[in-house]
Amino acid sequence: MRLAHVHMKQFEEYRPYIDTLILPIGTIEAHGPHAPLGTDLLIPKRLADHLERQLSGRVWTAPEIPYGSCRMLSDFPGTIDVPASVFTDYVYAVVASFARWGLKHVVLLNGHGGNIEGLQEVATRLTEQGLTVKVSNYWQDYAERIAQITPGGGHAGEDETSLMLAIDPQSVDLSLAGRHVIEEPQGEVDAAKGKELYPQAFSGDAQAASEEKGEKLLDLIGRALVEEITAMWSANS
Repeated sequence: MRLAHVHMKQFEEYRPYIDTLILPIGTIEAHGPHAPLGTDLLIPKRLADHLERQLSGRVWTAPEIPYGSCRMLSDFPGTIDVPASVFTDYVYAVVASFARWGLKHVVLLNGHGGNIEGLQEVATRLTEQGLTVKVSNYWQDYAERIAQITPGGGHAGEDETSLMLAIDPQSVDLSLAGRHVIEEPQGEVDAAKGKELYPQAFSGDAQAASEEKGEKLLDLIGRALVEEITAMWSANS
């Protein structure tokens, strides 16, 4: 059920039957000259829509958390950077409040690499309270399968740009897409090096993106998420 659209009495009626929270989380961040600032938010929102359709009746699909930690690209126009500790505490507080209403399972649909560390901490705290938590970082979780469709990864590269072409093609300007292939940094990187590593706020081969590839990626990721969530339910029944 879409939480934002139910009334108080409906919430109380459905509460005994719904034990799982789907929470899309992203950020507003520069994604090159060709892709929208909301790329890391719009992708998990679309995935949440898929889960809502496939798992309706057992999940609360919550409104998204739109801002995250974006230190590396914080100097690029449009990027909104929330301190990691603030982000972590906020996400935890949101989910902890949900837990008061009988929640058992949590799926944090993350679209942004800078959020990973904070969400892992959130998951640890919630697990200690008895909740089952899945932190979904689709580009890592399904990397091998994604590479069969879009071999070039990166930031606003072939995979993300293809996804956005499938989700909101009018928000992408492929005429501005380029190719800037680098070895993606591992772990925390000094924010001062952001413009050095990503001179145009992207990496990868965005020119190779297509709507067709994006549709295939959405299908792949959506199916995988449904399988993992249903397996989570079975393991904890």
